[in-house]
This record gives sequence, structure tokens and C-alpha cells, in this order.
Amino acid sequence: MKRRAFKVGYIGSNFYGFQRQPHLRTVEGEIIDTLIDIGYMDSLENGRFRIAGRTDAGVSSLGNVISFQSEEEIHINKINSQLPDDVQFLAEAPVRFGFKPRYAKERWYRYILFNNNLDIDKLNQVAQLFIGTHNFTNFTKRYQKTTVRTINKINISVPKIQPDERLNNAYITNDFDFNQEYPNLNDNYSPIFVDVYGESFLWNMIRKMMRVFLEYSEGKLNLEDVNNLLNPDENKPREHIRVLNGENLILMDTVYDNIKFTYDDYAVEKFKRYLASQLVYHQKSYAIIESILNSF
Repeated sequence: MKRRAFKVGYIGSNFYGFQRQPHLRTVEGEIIDTLIDIGYMDSLENGRFRIAGRTDAGVSSLGNVISFQSEEEIHINKINSQLPDDVQFLAEAPVRFGFKPRYAKERWYRYILFNNNLDIDKLNQVAQLFIGTHNFTNFTKRYQKTTVRTINKINISVPKIQPDERLNNAYITNDFDFNQEYPNLNDNYSPIFVDVYGESFLWNMIRKMMRVFLEYSEGKLNLEDVNNLLNPDENKPREHIRVLNGENLILMDTVYDNIKFTYDDYAVEKFKRYLASQLVYHQKSYAIIESILNSF
């Protein structure tokens, strides 16, 4: 009987979240069904199937971790050949039988904001307030035994990606001013990466954090407001912070002490090819909608 852990990549917008649910397509459901179908497990109990975390609907991953044990010789590409293209095993590592993937040393999440005149200096300024140990009770969707969490590091970067300048000159008609009616058409949608590192996170915590980052950058909150959210008065009810979109969040990696994952070159290349095909699909869809819009 061998026990192994695997890093899993998936596109969250294609699923109703990670956790299996009756009659809904989920990441966990696809993985479990595939492992049972190919004979690597006969049940969750016997396979001791465990996961690092259940990402919300819309959230993608390059580094969520699952583990299970099997009497069969496990081949990562045999699993991938039976999985749908939008969820694939990317790396593997042998682990001890008592290994529980939810006890990670560190998790790395990336949230992608879009540079619609956001103040990068203010984003960096507010990020500094979140680093360290805080009571994040205002940043979770539900009550939990403890809401104290530690954020090790937050990096904010602007990748060198040129925005699509076709938007700037596309919408010209005689009778209808698209720029006036739909001002967001000409916004700058170049991405801003907010990379957050910590041992563990509460449900919706990062998406609520990003709402605060956004509103501070836009001048809707000041530093005192943010400090009050991070140092809540126990006698007051929790603040309601609306979450930002799950589709902008990616679980980039999960790290453990003394466990070294080996990436499978073929598995990685296969997933990259799938992602490239999806990029082409969305570029074609963009061009079609743009053509229809310009036809008025």
C-alpha cells in the first residue's frame, strides 16, 4: 500500500466549487470518480482520500493538494488521461501514511485586480497593515472557533502585459456614443497581481481583503477604517464586507516541510496546451462580439 500526494491544477470558473455536491460538477467530484473508475481507490475511506483545502466556486488552482493511498502502482498520466482537461494532476510526492495535506507550512494565493486607475502606492500601503497576526473575524463569511490568522508576506506587482489598444478606437458610430453609455469599455484592464502568503486562510478571507484593498485605493476607506477592521471590538457585530469575484483568485501553491513534489513534464505541458486553447477560444469570442458591436 503506497500513499502519495498530488498537486492539482484546475480552472475554477468551470466548476461549482471544489467540494463534491450532489448533481453538480465539482473538482473533488471529478477527481474521486476518476480514481474509483480506474481502480486506484474503491472508496474514500479505504483510500484515505484527503485534501489541502476546498476552494470556492470560481477559484482556480495550480497548487491545491490531494492525497490518497492505493495498492496499485500509481501513474499520474493514467489519471490525467481519464480526467477532464480542465482539472489535471501536475506533480506528485511520496508521503507518510499519516500525512494530512490541510496542515501546510504555507499557502500562496494570487488575486488579480485590474488597473482601472488604481493607486499602486496605496495598494502597497494598505498591504503593510495586513502583514502579521490579526483577528480576521470581519474577513470571513461564517463564525469559526478561531479567526486569528498570520499573513507572512504580500507582494503587489504589475506584469509587463500590453493592454489591447483596439478598444480605444473601436466604438465609433453616428447616432450612439458608446464611450458615454458604457465608459468601462475604454478602461485599462491590465492586471495587477496581489500575492498573499500565509499558513492558512478563513473562508472568503482573501476576497474580502481585496475588497478593502480596492476601496482604500479608491479613497472610500482610510487607514483608520482598515485598522478598525483588523482590530475588531468584541462587543460590536461583525462588519459586512462584500467579497470580490472568485474567478480572479488562484491558489498558486501549497508548501510542506520535508516534502518535495516532482512535476511531470508531460502533465504540465498537457495542461498548458489546454490553457492555450482556452485563450484562443476567448480571443475569438472577443473578436466576434467586438465585430457585432462595431456593426451598429
